[in-house]
Amino acid sequence: MLKSERSICQKMKHAIDDAEKRIQLLYTSPCIYSRYILLHDIRSCMQELRLLCNAFADQDMQAMGPGENDRTFIQGNRIDLTEEELSKYTGKGGKPAYVAINGTIYDVTGNAAWAAASHFGLTAGKDLSKEFASCHAGQQILNKLTAVGKLIG
Repeated sequence: MLKSERSICQKMKHAIDDAEKRIQLLYTSPCIYSRYILLHDIRSCMQELRLLCNAFADQDMQAMGPGENDRTFIQGNRIDLTEEELSKYTGKGGKPAYVAINGTIYDVTGNAAWAAASHFGLTAGKDLSKEFASCHAGQQILNKLTAVGKLIG
């Protein structure tokens, strides 16, 4: 196992341990506000695991040698995608649902407003900057979503 693979595995184990601790606290917390915070923390752990899994998969693709030109970069907890790569994150086939707005990629997986990875006819896996500006300009909606990376290229 390569050093980078060991590092990813260690980070994955840490995220799993962290999520398990928060789940235990969730069962014992009497305060609804504390439960909400714990659920948010668990979701963050899951997002970290998703990114680490993508990093691991990217290493497997690199080990296979030249093939499809996949320029996905993961830096810390950030994933950088081209529009073509973003189009793969539709919320289908086990992939998360991502949308890009003003160059930032957001995870809308599990967001109630994005049930079935669609929102008022818009679908995940796209740059929706223009649509967002025409409908939600000036609103604090993006603060409710988890930013996962940047749109590149």
